[in-house]
Amino acid sequence: QDRQHKVICTASSADIRATVSCLVNKIQKLWKTDSSGKTTSSSILRPKEENCNLRSGPSTFSLSSSCNSNPKPPSQIKLLLAGSDSFINCVLRHYVEQLSSKPPDWQTYIRFLVVPLGNNTLCRYLGSLDGVYNSTFVSDSWKELLERGETNELVNRIQRYLLQSSAAVNLPIAEAMLTYKEKSSDDESSQIFIPFMNDVRLGSPETSTTTSVDLEEGLPPIISGSPPSSLTIGCDRKITPPSSPNIGQSRELCEPLELQLDYWLLPGKSNDARGDTGGGGGEKKKGDSTKSTLKSTFRSLQVARLSLSGEQPSPHFTISYSTKEKKQKIMRLGKKKEKEKENEPKSQVVEGVSRLIVSPKAQNIPLKLCIDGTEWSGVKFFQLSAQWQTHIRHFPVSLFSASDITQL
Repeated sequence: QDRQHKVICTASSADIRATVSCLVNKIQKLWKTDSSGKTTSSSILRPKEENCNLRSGPSTFSLSSSCNSNPKPPSQIKLLLAGSDSFINCVLRHYVEQLSSKPPDWQTYIRFLVVPLGNNTLCRYLGSLDGVYNSTFVSDSWKELLERGETNELVNRIQRYLLQSSAAVNLPIAEAMLTYKEKSSDDESSQIFIPFMNDVRLGSPETSTTTSVDLEEGLPPIISGSPPSSLTIGCDRKITPPSSPNIGQSRELCEPLELQLDYWLLPGKSNDARGDTGGGGGEKKKGDSTKSTLKSTFRSLQVARLSLSGEQPSPHFTISYSTKEKKQKIMRLGKKKEKEKENEPKSQVVEGVSRLIVSPKAQNIPLKLCIDGTEWSGVKFFQLSAQWQTHIRHFPVSLFSASDITQL
């Protein structure tokens, strides 16, 4: 109120979609304005909580915005997002939906600012690029302010971020295509396309998720076969409470799954996998030097789109997985069975992956995925591409300053 912000509370995916739609309409008005345009704006989209406690996580969201008269041409709209990974992904989905049918240069009118509330992998990556951002929002002091509810200092840090951010990083948007079949339908399988920036994990993750979507229960009609120009996904469907405490760690599946992984490497990338217990990557397919296939029993599987800490965004995935060692069928007489060694997972990492297809050996077993903190269940098989297929290929995020990234 002291900064004369207008606040709009949003408690569902539909509200977030309406907010993004309003911003796009505002861009359209600015785009139609002549060179003597007079509107600039900054916006904040954040969770609204009476007690800003990291353990409970965000529940509802609000938008505050202010507009000033300015004789200069229209400038970028700053939209500050404060929330967990699943909230950021929900905004991303509607951002892609709204701008996919607009001219490419419209993307230059929006710049996102991201503040963590709850578990946020993206913010930790941003902190590795920008030391000021790290000390402001990723350090323990930020968490302590949230737990103590010191509103004034929280608002001051956010205000400094809005005013002092002078650099930007374009985060690549990857694509997940999920194939599923609804329980109530006798039709053939359907497909849904989901944009994401962080990672995809098989099974229920240890990270706290705020939303859960059961594809078998049905979704609004989705265009199949290619990324739709209008992507309608309700991230408030089948909402379940956050399940878990830890962050940033991959988790073993409740039951190991027999899967087939088909993946394609970028040209020039080696297929040698690196891991704790040795072993190589998948078997190469004849006639395609970039494709490999791996069939095994998997304990865990994670596909990361973000680069390593401190590195600029890369054009590929990194696959991390652990497999279950096969039991020895023939034992020598007098040799004691080494159960502990036999049950040790075989961990591997494959870098430079541009595309991945994962399918279970048993077709009647639905998979459960976590995409950027949102859980999707009822999946028959899925395919990941390192780049979203429309012209909306990046999610621009502002930082205080950082080397080797775009200056605003």
